[in-house]
Parts: sequence; C-alpha cells; structure tokens
Amino acid sequence: MSYQNQVKGYFKENFLYDLKAGFITAVVALPLALAFAIASGVPPVMGLYTAVVAGILGSLFGGSVFSVTGPTGAMVVLILSTVTKFGLEGLLLAGFFAGIFQIGFGLLKVGKVVKYLPLPLVSGFTAGIGAIIFIGQIGNSLGLKLEPQEHVWQTIAQIFSHISGTIAASLGITIGTVILLVLLPKLLAKSKYTKNIPASIVALILFTVLAVFLALNVPLVGEIPQGLPSFTVPHFSWELVKNVLPAAVTIALLGSIEALLCAVVCDGMTGTKHNSNRELVAQGAVNLIIPFFGGMAATAAIARSGVNIREGAKTRYAGVIHGLFLLSTLLFLGPLAELIPRAFLAGILMVVAVKMIDVREFKTILRLSWLDTAVFLVTFSLTVLTDLVVAVQVGMLLKDHLNALLNSNVVLKEKVSVYTINGPFFFGAMNVFDHKINEHLQSKRPFVILRMKYVPFIDSTGVVRLVEFIKKQEKHGSVVILTSVDDKVKKVLLKDHEFQALMKGEHKKQLLMFEETQEALGFVEKELLKEEKVKK
Repeated sequence: MSYQNQVKGYFKENFLYDLKAGFITAVVALPLALAFAIASGVPPVMGLYTAVVAGILGSLFGGSVFSVTGPTGAMVVLILSTVTKFGLEGLLLAGFFAGIFQIGFGLLKVGKVVKYLPLPLVSGFTAGIGAIIFIGQIGNSLGLKLEPQEHVWQTIAQIFSHISGTIAASLGITIGTVILLVLLPKLLAKSKYTKNIPASIVALILFTVLAVFLALNVPLVGEIPQGLPSFTVPHFSWELVKNVLPAAVTIALLGSIEALLCAVVCDGMTGTKHNSNRELVAQGAVNLIIPFFGGMAATAAIARSGVNIREGAKTRYAGVIHGLFLLSTLLFLGPLAELIPRAFLAGILMVVAVKMIDVREFKTILRLSWLDTAVFLVTFSLTVLTDLVVAVQVGMLLKDHLNALLNSNVVLKEKVSVYTINGPFFFGAMNVFDHKINEHLQSKRPFVILRMKYVPFIDSTGVVRLVEFIKKQEKHGSVVILTSVDDKVKKVLLKDHEFQALMKGEHKKQLLMFEETQEALGFVEKELLKEEKVKK
C-alpha cells in the first residue's frame, strides 16, 4: 500500500477515534501537568512544555502503541529534590543524563530486566512518594505560600509556622475537589451523555469560575507564557554534572520502571505486545530532548494511557493528538489557565497521592512475608525521611542480603527453584511468564515453588498456561508448589477440571499448595531428608 493510501485509510478508519481519545486525554492531562510542575517546585509552564514534547515524541517513537508520556506523580519528589539541591540548571542536566542512561538501557536490551525489581521495593518507594506528595500539598490546600523544602519534616515545620495564614476558601476548594473526584465519576457514568466527561474537568471549571466570579482571595496558578517553548542549551558545568549523576540514575531507573509497567498494563487492556527496549530508547530520547525546551523529566503514565485506551484510541497518533491539544492550550488558553486555583490542583494531587499508597497491597505484604515487609518498610521510611537515591540503593541491598540468608541452606538451594509472580496472571502477561520460566528453569530442579501472593486475579488463559506448565514439570519429574494463593484466584483455579485432577490424586505428588512459602520450604526439606534416609 502506498503512503498516500495509508494516509487516506487512516483518516477514513481511525482518525475520529484518535481525535476523541486524544482530546479527552489532553483534558485529563492539563490540570495534572500544571499540578505536577507546581508540586515539583518549578514554574507551571514547565509541566505543559513537558506534556507537549513528551506526549508527541513518546507516542510517535515508543515501543508501546497506546502509552502516553508526560510528567507523573512518581517523578515529582525526585524533581523537587533535584531542584532544591541544584537549581533549574541541575534539573535540566539530570533529565538530560537520565535520557542517556535510558537509551543505554534500551540498546543493551535490559528492558525485560528492569521490570523485575522486587515488588516490595517498588511498592515501598511508590507509597513513600505518595506520602511526600500528600504532605507537600497541605500548604497549597491551606492557601499558604511556602518555599519548596528538601525534606518532609522541613515541610511540616514550615506548615505549622505559617498555619495562622490559612485561607478558608482554599481549604474549601481542596475539600470540594477531592469530594468531586471521588464521587462524580460514578454519577457521570450513569448517563450515556455524561459518561465520557472527566470529573477533573468539571471540578476545574467549577472552582475556577467560583474563584473568579466570587473574587476569592486564593493563590492562583500564575503567569503562563503564551507561545511555543524556546530552544535553550542548559549550562554545562563538570562539577554540576558530577553532582547530579546519582539523581539522573534514579530518574532513569524510576522512569524506566514506570514506563514498562505502563506498557504491560496497556498490553493487557488492548491485547497488544510492546517492545520494551524500543520503549526505553524512546523514553530516553524524550528526556534527552526535553531539557532543551525547558521541560522536566517525564515517563509514560498509566492514568493518562488508561484514559487514552478507554476513550477508543486506535493508533499511536492518539497520543500525538493529545500533545497537540495541549500545545493549543499553550498558544491560545494561557490567560485562562493562569486563573486556576492552586488549591484545586492540590486536591487533584492529594487524590493521586492516596492512590499511590496501596493499602491492600501494604496489608498483604505485612501479613505474608517478614522479608518483604522489611524491604517495604525500610524503603518506605528512607523514601519519606531521607533521600530517594538512598532509599532505592538500600532497598536493593537489603533485598539481596535477605535473599542470601534464605539461600544459605545449601540443600534447598540445589533442589528448589523459587519464583514470585507479580500482578494479574492473564493473557497479557503470558509472554512475560513464558520468558522467565524458559530462561530460569534450565536446571530442572525437583521442586518448583511459585509464590502467588501478588496475583490479584487469573483469567482462563492464565489457568490453561499454568496447567500446561505443571504437566510439563511432571514429565521432567518435578513437583510444582503454589504458595500464598489469593482466595479469589484459588476459586478460579479449582473450577478448572484439569487443575482439580492435578490436585485430587492423579498427580498429587506433582502439585501442592501451601499458605506460606516458608511452610513449603519446610515440607521440601523434610521430603529431601526422607529421600536421603531411603538411599542410606
């Protein structure tokens, strides 16, 4: 098909779908871009510059068709910390070098490795960031004009010292925003005429209009320059480069993890298959280029990508259209965006922050494993109380050390393979499961333990693939043990006749289930001791 026919085919079959999805995604992204910039301690317009450049380039060249790139909550604390320590020049340099590192990750084909950082580490890190964002927005919700602080306790101290300046109208706007964001989606979904209207845009219009027409004395977003971002070259200083490199590495790691997790979620929602290494190269290119247009570090965002898919995006150009709509805001709607109350943006960020703190996941980690609990709590505490770079490094070291302790039993280490399945076990994750199993089960050890405590649900494809895997291990004489299986997942598994047969007796020595992994390891140790006695 010629290029001309391809263009005609696109506009005939997909353009209107992409146009609608791109517009609604831009509507959702606009207040988030402003909010993330303000929370990061940089001018609001930097959030828009970032969303425009990253949205267009990330969608055009990324390895995930439906991922939408821009500023995210996870990046806020890193950016704030970098700006506080090294200023805007340091932030631009950190983003530039983060881009170089991400391109390196992609070229070295480590895309599939980055996704397998320990879940408790990622969860603790994400929850810690959520806590910092929430605390950091208390000042804006109260209408206080505070200077960005490097540490949480400094922010809290500053809030208490300025608490007498609280503006009641600001607090009311924040509370009203939170209430609307929580309750309004359910109400809007009841009508076919309103189901596609984002709750955030309703809240934005309502509280902006109230602030203007009632002449409320509340802090607003402030000046947003109209026009295209100008091309500028960041100031390079070797001393500054040396200082920002640790932050650049952390930005690159966090951005890569979030982008690849986003790609996996998009695959699950659409049945597509992303190219992880291409995605990392594209994310790196975005972060490499953004500093020259006055933007901050960006990554693919699950929230925006989910909206893009739900609103009917057909191709990667929906993300490009989202970026163009945001560009039109910069060109024509800057004066209106300047009137948005900061308390409204604080409400949006507080909702985002609470969603980052997964209470259910936290309870699961606490209940099921002291090892994962330790990693989670240490990472969370260090993220909130010290430095994000330190939190990631210590969390990784702690995980390695604790795993070494578990592997100190030489007998078990030689006879048992232990794997943790993270996330939904469904058709979109099968390629990941197959890759890891084929890569790591070459040793053909007699016992294989699958830890399933982080599997919230399983679909029919997952059940079939799991049964196939168990039968394959049976042929090799290996016993498969499932541990910490969620009750809902267990119900689905036990409805499958073949799985029932594996459990009931025909293959009772080939499939076992235990509540705890430690219990399973104890069982294996006893079985191995029995075998040793028989041999003697």
